[in-house]
This record gives sequence, C-alpha cells and structure tokens, in this order.
Amino acid sequence: MMKQFLTALVIVIILVGGYFLWQSSASAPSESDTGTPVSNLMPVPGSDTPEMVVGGGDDASEEPVVVSNTDAGFSPSSVTIKKGQAVRFVNNSSKEDVWPASAVHPTHSVYPEKSDADCLGSSFDACKGLKPGESWEFTFNSMGEWKFHDHLHPSKFGSVTVTE
Repeated sequence: MMKQFLTALVIVIILVGGYFLWQSSASAPSESDTGTPVSNLMPVPGSDTPEMVVGGGDDASEEPVVVSNTDAGFSPSSVTIKKGQAVRFVNNSSKEDVWPASAVHPTHSVYPEKSDADCLGSSFDACKGLKPGESWEFTFNSMGEWKFHDHLHPSKFGSVTVTE
C-alpha cells in the first residue's frame, strides 16, 4: 500500500513539475513588443516570418545585418547576406540572456568553420549568454543556409542564408 502511495506521489510531482515547465516556456510575448520592423523585409512563401534581404553592391564588407532577440524570439528570424558579411545579434529582451549559436543544440557543430578558440562545436557560437543590451557579431565566410538557436532557450531559432 505504501509503495503504491509513493508511486502515485512521484507521478503527481512529475506532472505538476512538467506543467509549470511547459507554462514558463509557452509564455506569451509582452505587450511592449512592437513587432518586426517592415523595412528590408520580404514575405517568404510558406513561412510565417518575413525574411530580410540584404543586397546592392559588391562589397562584402557591408554593415552588419542586425538580428534582434526580443521576448518573442529572434527578429527577423531569417536573413540573407553575402559571403564575408557579418550578422550582429543584439539582445533586446526585457528580462533574459540570449546565447546565439549554430545549430544543432546543444553541440553547435553544423557551421563548418572551426578554430582552437571555439567553446563548443564551431566558430558560430557566442560562447556565453548576452545580457539585455549586449550584442555579439559573427562574420559568415561559408556559403549556405546556416540555422541558429538560442542555447539558453532552444525554442528560439532562425537562419542565415549566405550567398556569393
């Protein structure tokens, strides 16, 4: 009888803990979130999120494209840049750190460039959480579509497409 009681108690504790964990990860965006800016954004067929298209000029040393982390996630979540161009990840969240890194969580090993200074799987890794207001910049030298995520909140993700 005592064994059944303890088993039931453990199941209840797991269910309650799972419920609270699910509630905290499914929280709604704050009312102060004004949405995605409309400049340089183009709808992508089959996607709910517009894509920022960066172009015009052959100089790969253009200004970095800014990807903002908000309470709702990365904005824009998908960008297209030229080889050799940088993306600046800015934490505009009101309450939490963000750690931008290459897919796949938790190894960050999809982006092919690697160096001795890498903290995990590739060079495309901030290697730490950025506090609200902080930023981190990465220059993409390999062409392709590179998925990224927030290592601290892996349900937040996006992609960078690097063209010639």
